[in-house]
Parts: sequence; structure tokens; C-alpha cells
Amino acid sequence: MTAWRTRGHRGDALEDIILLTNEYYKNHHYAIIDKASTPIKVVEIDGSGIITKGYFEKKSTVDFIGLVQGVAIAFDAKETNLASLPLSNIHEHQIEYMKEFSFQGGLSFVIVHFKRYDEYYLIPFEMIDTYHENSKKNGRKSIPYESMLERFEIKMEHNSMLNYLPILNEYMEFKKSSS
Repeated sequence: MTAWRTRGHRGDALEDIILLTNEYYKNHHYAIIDKASTPIKVVEIDGSGIITKGYFEKKSTVDFIGLVQGVAIAFDAKETNLASLPLSNIHEHQIEYMKEFSFQGGLSFVIVHFKRYDEYYLIPFEMIDTYHENSKKNGRKSIPYESMLERFEIKMEHNSMLNYLPILNEYMEFKKSSS
């Protein structure tokens, strides 16, 4: 990781791959998935129109929100060098947003890149919520890589696309069978 990357930009490489993938999905009419922006309050603009001072008006939700053939989705992109995804990387307001989104009938999840293994996984909100709730009771504070091996691996395709739609279908089937 380069020195200029801050803690808040750790998932940028993964986000770039997902943006490329989402553009492909849009161009082929598979899905419309947008990068969610965080509202910024502009405080100062210089003479050439460049924002020189501002602040975030409110906390962001998740990185991506969209629609896949009639199914609403909301997800975040995370990267880790560890053999687990620390729950501290998923902020409380993101968990609450995903919980509400799921409650309303949408699919919420995280796409994680385990850089140590160079593998990508879709982590269903239900799994995130279980680990999150257990962590509040002095349980594990991360989601282990080993729990990913059961399902939901996303393969990087030869055209540098992270085709997560087939895994999203598996997640939908998983949700149907567990309800």
C-alpha cells in the first residue's frame, strides 16, 4: 500500500474494480448500481471555483446502492491484509443501514478482498449481523477467512471484472431457503 493512502481509502482498489464491473453491468442492462456519495457542505471556494474547505454533512451509508433485475441491493467494499475482516472496519452506522435495507426487502452485503489470499467474497448481512451481535457479548471481533470457505467466493475474470452477480444469485437462493 502506498504511503499516500489513508485509512479511509484502503478499499479504493477494490472500489475501482467494482466500478468497472458495475459499468459493464449497466452497459449490458444486467443491473444499475451506483457509487453512493457522501453529502459535503462547502464552506469555502477559491476564485477559480475550487472547493478549498468543506466537511461531511452526515455519515455515509454504504459504498454502492442499486437495482439488479428488480432486486434492491446495498453493499460496501472492504479490503484486509489479515486472515479475518475486523468488524471495526464496518462502521456501526453502516450496519444499521444494512439492517434497515434488509428489513425493507433489499439485499445487503459486503464484498471483501482478502489480500493475503487474493480472494474475493460476498459476506451476507446475516453473517455480518451475527458476528456483530456476538462481538457485543465479548465474542469474536472479526469475521474469519475460514468462514468464507463454505460459499460466496467471487472470481476475478480475465477482463479484470469482479463478476459478483452469480454469487448474488446464490445469496438470494440462500435467503429464500432460510426463510
